[in-house]
Amino acid sequence: MKIELYIEGEKKLFTVPFVPIAAKRRFLELEVKAEERGDKKLTAQEQLDEDDEFTSILVDIVFKNQFTLEQVYEGASKEYMDSKLIEAIWGIKPTDERKPEDSEGNNQGE
Repeated sequence: MKIELYIEGEKKLFTVPFVPIAAKRRFLELEVKAEERGDKKLTAQEQLDEDDEFTSILVDIVFKNQFTLEQVYEGASKEYMDSKLIEAIWGIKPTDERKPEDSEGNNQGE
């Protein structure tokens, strides 16, 4: 698995040879906590803490602290990190390549 982050204005590539099953296990543990909480609305601090816990799956478990949480928050978009978490947990790789027919403006008048 690989991840690209902008750190101090430079794009950096980080790789690992595989994703440990501990990543999925930690994700499921966090999901259990959310289920136990039920419909209770999170405070802002609780939401921040939960975001840190999910993101730390990538930082701590998958990439073994090759970068920090702060570097993730400052060096990548939410959408990108969500796709990387999905890749780590479920093995679904993001598709960055679009087919020409999917692009806007290919037909006359668009």
